[in-house]
Amino acid sequence: MVNLFLFWTFKPIPIPEDPTLTTQDVTVILPTLDGEGPELARTVESILKNEPKELILVTIEDNLYKAEGLVAKMPAGHHARLRCMSVKQANKRRQMARAIPEVTTPIIVFADDDVDWPSRTLQWLLAPFERPQYGGVVTCQRLRRAENPTCSERFWNFLGALYLERRNFDCAAMTNMDGGMPCLSGRTVAYRATILKDPAFVSGFTDERWCFNQYQLNADDDNFISRWLVSHGWENYMQYHPECEVQTTLEDNPKFLKQCLRWARSNWRSNLTSLFSERYIWK
Repeated sequence: MVNLFLFWTFKPIPIPEDPTLTTQDVTVILPTLDGEGPELARTVESILKNEPKELILVTIEDNLYKAEGLVAKMPAGHHARLRCMSVKQANKRRQMARAIPEVTTPIIVFADDDVDWPSRTLQWLLAPFERPQYGGVVTCQRLRRAENPTCSERFWNFLGALYLERRNFDCAAMTNMDGGMPCLSGRTVAYRATILKDPAFVSGFTDERWCFNQYQLNADDDNFISRWLVSHGWENYMQYHPECEVQTTLEDNPKFLKQCLRWARSNWRSNLTSLFSERYIWK
C-alpha cells in the first residue's frame, strides 16, 4: 500500500523554462560489440534526434571498421556528431572507460545498443541536474515487442514486459520516498562528467574485484556506479515520464531465464558488497 501511494503521487522534475543545461552539454557513450546492424542503426538514429553534442561508439578492434561503416551510412549532417573508438577485447567497462577521457561536456549519458529514445529524452534527463545534489539520473523503460510474434514469443515478451514495469513501479515509488533505488540501470542513464573522470573512479571501475579479490568483475557496471554515487554523497533520481521512457529488447525465448539468472547474480554480488564491504548504506 505504501508503494502504491508513493507511485501514484510521484511527480517527475519538470523541464525548466530557462535551463542552464541543454542537449549540447551532453555526450552519449554507446558500447557495442558487433558495431553494425539494423538495431544499432535504429538506436543511433533515435539518440541523434535528441541532438546531443556527440555520440561515441566504442566497439572492439576487430569490428571497428563495421562501426565506421555504420557511421558512413548515416545522413551527412550526423557525421560531425559521431565518433568511433575501440578496445582490444570485449569488456563493457573498459569500452566505457575508453571514451570517458575524450568527453568535453559536463554530462555523460551511457546507453545500450538496443534502445529506442523518444525525441525529448535528453531534455527530461537534464532537468534534475539543475539541482546540484543530483549526480545521476535514470530513465524509465518499456519493452519493445516483437513484430508479428508467435505464441511462444508472446509468452516470453509478457514476462519481460512485467519485469520492466515492476522495476519502473518500484524505482518511482522509492525515488518519491527517499531518493533511493536498487540501481541506476545502464540501459540509458546520465551522470555528471566530473564524477566519472575522477581517477579514483576510473581505477575502481576498471579493476573491481569480487570474492576476496579472487575474480575481476567485467559485468555489473551500473551497480558499481550506483554504489559509487552513494559512497560519495551524491543523490540520484528517476525520471518517470512518457517522454523519458526508452524502449528496449529482451530475449523472447527461453534464454530470458538466463538473463534473469545474470541479473540475480549481479544483485547478490552488489548487495553483499553494499552490506558487508562498503557499508555506506547503513548510515
